[in-house]
Amino acid sequence: MADLITGNTQLSVTKAEIISAVVQKELAFAAKLMPYVTDVSQFAVKGANNISFPKLSSFTITNRTSGAQGDSSVLTATKDTISLNFNAYCAWIVDSMDEVQTSIDAQMEFARRAAAAHGRYVDTQILAVAEADAGLDVGVAPITRDLILDMREQILKSFGDLAQTVLVIGPDQEKEMLKISEFTQAQIYGGAVIPNGVIGSVYGCPVVMHQGVAAGKAYMWEKSAIALGFQKAPAMSSQGANEFGTSAMRVAMDQLFGVDSLQQGMLGAAAGTSPLITKI
Repeated sequence: MADLITGNTQLSVTKAEIISAVVQKELAFAAKLMPYVTDVSQFAVKGANNISFPKLSSFTITNRTSGAQGDSSVLTATKDTISLNFNAYCAWIVDSMDEVQTSIDAQMEFARRAAAAHGRYVDTQILAVAEADAGLDVGVAPITRDLILDMREQILKSFGDLAQTVLVIGPDQEKEMLKISEFTQAQIYGGAVIPNGVIGSVYGCPVVMHQGVAAGKAYMWEKSAIALGFQKAPAMSSQGANEFGTSAMRVAMDQLFGVDSLQQGMLGAAAGTSPLITKI
């Protein structure tokens, strides 16, 4: 008996949705530093190529004498600008014969790895900002208790929120961190271990070990010191590539974003640097 309805059931849309969900999950897992910067994606609207944030100087308070005229204050207005200039892209093709003969779901695995690479790329740009725009360089490696306290003091002096502060180290500095009792014995100062790259806490500050940190480097910053904005969220598309077989597909994945430091030149920091970012 023939089917009353012609055509067949297409599972490609369902599979694409599954892959997309895996991509988003993998990207979020690979980008370890995104929770520790300020997300300003809502300002990265279509048609803009940068995002600007106003900065105002502070009022000066005086003790006005009764009956005397008080002087007015003048606030200086400047701005921080984030350029939306990272058009991150990668693409791949799986030969249809190879896909048939492999024991893994090639497209799923490639998408997962591409998402992880995109996540690491975002982290790389965040670390580049921390390196270039640190308002204070406390010294040279190896990391020590005193250097951490110097970094912490700078954040406090700059009116930073220690509850929103992170210490990011590389693999070579993890060994040195394990020599610091305030890190290995978190109960000395408190602070719970949380997931996604956090290996512990020191003086209540989460410590993230990241493979993208160069040897001899470490960074401490407060969340409001670095802003990250996505103008185009990570997305992927595919098209036929039958020069590599009848079922071969060329897949691309991209995202458009910007990242930069905030509060540049404030509280005695040099122009182009943020007082809420420190480094070793």
